[in-house]
Amino acid sequence: MESCRNVLLEFVSREANAQIQSLGSGIRHKYNIDEVIAYTLNRLPSMFASTDVGLQTKRQECTAMQADITKVTRQALLAVRRDPLREPQPLEAIEVANAPHALLDAQDRLGRTNLMWCDLPRALEDNLENAIAKYNSGNLSPRVSKYGSLGQRQMNSQMYLGKSKSTQKCSVAPDSKQKEYDVYMMESHQLVHSLERLVIRMAQNRAQSFPPSDLRFIRLEDVLARTLNRLPSLYATSAKGLAHLRYYAQMNIGSEVAIIVHESMLEARNASYQKIDPLMFSKIRHERVQALAKVSKLLFDRQVTWQNLSESISKSLELAKAGKVCWVRSQHNAPKQ
Repeated sequence: MESCRNVLLEFVSREANAQIQSLGSGIRHKYNIDEVIAYTLNRLPSMFASTDVGLQTKRQECTAMQADITKVTRQALLAVRRDPLREPQPLEAIEVANAPHALLDAQDRLGRTNLMWCDLPRALEDNLENAIAKYNSGNLSPRVSKYGSLGQRQMNSQMYLGKSKSTQKCSVAPDSKQKEYDVYMMESHQLVHSLERLVIRMAQNRAQSFPPSDLRFIRLEDVLARTLNRLPSLYATSAKGLAHLRYYAQMNIGSEVAIIVHESMLEARNASYQKIDPLMFSKIRHERVQALAKVSKLLFDRQVTWQNLSESISKSLELAKAGKVCWVRSQHNAPKQ
């Protein structure tokens, strides 16, 4: 969930990267960093947070346990290749679907490194303009000159080179914002907490027994963080591993999870009576909402969400490559009358 995060992921990811890089170049490729991270997280206490205040608190707690993080990560490098849950079959797309992963997919499709939500509308429009310009250049009549068609070929080459440069663009932002986005994007890792969906489903079902006046004080993110912090970490990086852990949870701790979810809902409600802190990554979430609204308007008011962003980008680029203007062109890009 976008605003509920195991803060340990930030620390374990950094440690796993450092330890893998310290290995010889001939052995690094044998490790899947997501598997190393999952192994480590499953052997450390959960540190979930759902608010900016909670994030800072949990970071301090994680810093205090850095020695344990280093030790368990070292164990992961020794054990991960013989982990019985390690299978090549990847997780299904629906299991890793979230807003950060949608943004990562947009980065790949638009050729923009470190693309932020606020950059998305302009990056998409630039790609659409490049696509239709390339189409148009390929359909122009060859220029007749003493050099034959060289002039036309040279123009096509320039169009291609121009697009190549655009695919290498990198978003630039202040260091503080870039660091926040780096942490935000960690949720796009190919690993899943096997209890997250179960907790969400239970909380949604339990909500039916609460008065509507209470529900406005109970945020799902807060309930999820409080619940997962009281349960074992059960991360998986493969479809088989995820199925195994979910079966284990259903058979061994299902009733316990239900009780903890209810208690967490009561705690979240009582805490919110006193003060409701801003959700984690609230500024980035606001950026996302604004960016997707602009993209929706750009694509002739098509309702674009992070869930259908990949499809929307792909479809619009395909149309542009076929010579169709499927977006509202900016004034500086609109053809002159």
